[in-house]
Formats: sequence, structure tokens, C-alpha cells
Amino acid sequence: MSPPPPLRRPPAPLELMEEILGEILLRIPPEEPAHLARAALVSKPWLRVVSDPAFRRGYRELHRKPPLLGFVHNLYDEGPIPRFVSTVASPCSSPPPLGCRTWWALDSRHGRVLIHRHGPSDLVVWDPTTGDQQHLPLPPYPHAYYTGAVLCAKAGCDHLDCTGGPFLVVFVGTEDEEGSTWASMYSSETGGWSAMAIADLSASTAVDLHSYIEAKPSALIGDALYFTLELGKAVLKYDLAERSLTTVYAPETDGEMETGIFMAAEDGGLGFASIEGDNLHLWSWTGDGNTAGWKRCRVIRLQGLLPDRDPLFSHEVIGFAEGLDIIFLETPKAGVFTIDLNSEKSRKVGETGGYYAVLPYMSFCGPGQRAN
Repeated sequence: MSPPPPLRRPPAPLELMEEILGEILLRIPPEEPAHLARAALVSKPWLRVVSDPAFRRGYRELHRKPPLLGFVHNLYDEGPIPRFVSTVASPCSSPPPLGCRTWWALDSRHGRVLIHRHGPSDLVVWDPTTGDQQHLPLPPYPHAYYTGAVLCAKAGCDHLDCTGGPFLVVFVGTEDEEGSTWASMYSSETGGWSAMAIADLSASTAVDLHSYIEAKPSALIGDALYFTLELGKAVLKYDLAERSLTTVYAPETDGEMETGIFMAAEDGGLGFASIEGDNLHLWSWTGDGNTAGWKRCRVIRLQGLLPDRDPLFSHEVIGFAEGLDIIFLETPKAGVFTIDLNSEKSRKVGETGGYYAVLPYMSFCGPGQRAN
């Protein structure tokens, strides 16, 4: 008969206290990162708990969705300058300034922000929580109009913490007002750009043959990125696996197309949000092949959610937080508001200021992740 296994030594009182404390602190909502930062200031044992990589990993796995920390938008007053606006009290609420004019923020996803820099002209992938900047050359193809997207490239990543990992950049350009629209993909692992994919706009009667690409936020849906074409008349789909471009026209609405935005629908497919009067209309692209089309799936009344508007001006959809079902709207005279599509609650997150688009920034942030 084999001897019984040795008894496990009971944890020391201090270890037990830290284990219990860790279980309690794990329950702090990620939308309130300042609470975690204050907990770290209580004592050295508390700091040790919240700074432990195992605690941070468990915190991310428990809450699953990176919270909205703020958004990036471009200022026009003194030249194009990206500005980070915090929406929470956070140790990461004041990332290091970019310190350069003539920079233009294009996209934000998986804890990174993509910026186009002039003089010298290149692209910058910026991590606001660490201050890290990675520079890459522009694709060697002509463009007068352009936009881009950034996303994590790590196989099987859950996107809870993509810091420091490989990434992809998709750059879309239109040669000129009479030229073609193309896309190319950059990999941080290979350090090079893919061959050009050309958009065939003749396949859609709803789109002008020479429509240019808009500098609107992209949407990542499944294995494809979606980019807005001229005045929101259509969206360009870039298949990440096949590296090909196709076009989907926008739904016919009673509002102005440029006040809407392409986004993920509630069913996980391609969606569109538009403003018609005092209502927010949500659309979903359904069906396949010749039977595919837009279906209006929901209408949200904005009266009572947003301040009363001037009848001469319309609200405008300017951003969407992927994975959180949060829409950003600019009101003519009251600033920027978010609307949670699940609770239909609104919240003011920015002042007035001529927003063309906002790029929501989502990431877990706490002690040990403070910006440099």
C-alpha cells in the first residue's frame, strides 16, 4: 500500500489575505480603471496583487471585453493633429502627446492607433497605453485619397492584450478623381506590402465608376475590412484571406448618406447606422447573391436621449466601438454623445468641435500599464 500523499502546506496568513484580496479586486469593473489604480496605492501588498501579471491576465479573462477608454479624433485648427479624448478616469487617460503637426489618425483597433504622417510621409502604429510607435513606409502605389486600418495578426488571439504582438495594416487609396481604387496589406512579420488589389466599381450601379475612398473609420467584420466610398454611397469590402475587393451599396434612406456609418450589425454581419430626423436607424445586410439586400432592423428615438437639435442641422453618426455595441453621435451644438445599443442609454463624452470621425480606443489599463 502506497503512503498517502503529503499534505499541502496551508498558505501563510499573508498569502491567504493576498489571495482573497485578489479575488475581490478581480470584480472591479474594467470601465472604472481608476479604482484599480487607487487600490494599488493602499499598500505594498495591494500594489503587489494588482501588478502581478497573473492577476492582470485573470482580470482580462474574467471580463473578456476590453473597455472603452476614450477616442482619437483629428483637430483642424492648427493643422491636422490627432487628439486623444479620455472617456474614463484612468491611469492611461493622458497618453503621451504625439508632438507633431500634419499627422492624421486613420484607424484604431486591438489597442493600436494607425496614423498617417506627412514630412516625411509614412505610417505610424501607436500604442497610447505604452507610448510605443512603430514606423512603416507607405505602399509604393499612387494615391490622392486614402485611408487605412490596423488589426492584430497573432493567430488565435483573443484580443484581450495585443500589446507588442504582430499586426497588419491595410491601406486603401484612390489615384485621383478619375483613377482606380486599390488596397494593399502590410505585415509587421514580413515587413513588406502585398500586391495591389483593384476595385471593380462597374459591378455596382449605385456607385460612380470613379468614386474615391473616404477617410472614415473602417469596420472589421469576420475576415473582412469595410471602407466607406464617396459620400457613404457604398462600402468597399477587403477580404483579408483572398486579398480581394468587392463593393456593397448603402441602403436607401430618407436621411443624408454622409451622416451614417458602416458598422457591425447586431447579428454579426455588415450593418449601417443612419440618422433620419430625430431617429437612429439600424440596418443589416442579409441574404446571399442576387437575393442579398438591406433590411431595416431597428429604430431608436433620439428625443430624450440627446439634447433638442436645431431643425436646420442634423445629428451625425461619427463612430462605432466594435464589440461593445456603442455608437458615437455628434450633435450640432451640444458635443459628442455615445449611445449604448443594448441599454439605449446616452452619455456625453466630448465637447463641440467639428468632428469628421472618431476612432474609439478600447484596452485594459491598470497599474503596470501606465504610459511612458
